[in-house]
Amino acid sequence: MRYSFTGINVTGTFLILAFVCLTGCGAKPPEKIPTLKEIAQLEATVDTSLPLVQQAYSIASEKVCEKHSGQWKRIGKQQKESCVLPASDAGKSCQSSSDCEVACVALNEPVAPGTATAGVCLESTNLFGCRTYVSGGTAEPTLCVD
Repeated sequence: MRYSFTGINVTGTFLILAFVCLTGCGAKPPEKIPTLKEIAQLEATVDTSLPLVQQAYSIASEKVCEKHSGQWKRIGKQQKESCVLPASDAGKSCQSSSDCEVACVALNEPVAPGTATAGVCLESTNLFGCRTYVSGGTAEPTLCVD
């Protein structure tokens, strides 16, 4: 069977083939949009496999922070509301930050960089302020974070 469109002769097979090709070019179906309840559940979830500092930074609400034994505080120079989580090893002796949940800081400050010094594990995920970090039992230069 032959059809004619504006002077062009086309067979029925060609029309069927063209139709099949054009219908396959459509847009993908929309992805499932999460419900408000699903979003709330995701926001309340904290990936505990992450280091403690990253866990604290991933928490976006006071309610979730308190659920994880944290304190919702304004911290830093910009006074941004953030979750501050306590470190379970706070005050423990350390030689390097890898010995601690958060960081290893000099027990007695001030300490000159390169000096052998005792370290203790930081008490929380609040990294603001001036601290002398300890690496390999040696004081690093004091670092101030605001």
